[in-house]
Amino acid sequence: MITNYNSLTVGKYEALLRARADHEGDTNELNLHVLSILSDMTVDQLLDLKVSEFRAMMDRAGFLCTAPRPSEVARQYRFGDLTLMPVTDIRKMTAIQGMNIQTYAGNFEQNLVPLLACVLVPKGRKYGEGYDIHEVQRVIRQNLPITDALGLLNGFAVDTLTTSTAIMQREIRNMNRMNNK
Repeated sequence: MITNYNSLTVGKYEALLRARADHEGDTNELNLHVLSILSDMTVDQLLDLKVSEFRAMMDRAGFLCTAPRPSEVARQYRFGDLTLMPVTDIRKMTAIQGMNIQTYAGNFEQNLVPLLACVLVPKGRKYGEGYDIHEVQRVIRQNLPITDALGLLNGFAVDTLTTSTAIMQREIRNMNRMNNK
């Protein structure tokens, strides 16, 4: 089970945002879907747990009640055979990179992965040339921790991500209050 932001991938973070939107106002359903995402268990498997086990898992999910801290930007990010190089200095970006960042940042929650793919380019490649952007997005979604995403996007869209996280934290706190009654 994921118990900290350093282990929470961008894809899992996106799933948490979707769960929050899909189950707004239904604390029990939101609890189940949050735990399902964090534990890779099905909702049915969670429903079969003893109450004490379920509460223990909710307690471990309590890290969502605090804001994630952005990691320092690494010189490179290795995921299997793919090495991604961060381009966070706007002076080193191509015009299309800058335009895409501006476009994606406008609807941040829906475009987190494409936005990250604008600032993470395969080593030895120019943005958008000579590689499969969808493969880069898949790798980012499945492997990049949200803390690294925050560090990479610091200055681009981190305010929007922080706001989304704050909303999710409020919902998780509400869930925990309801469970402890």
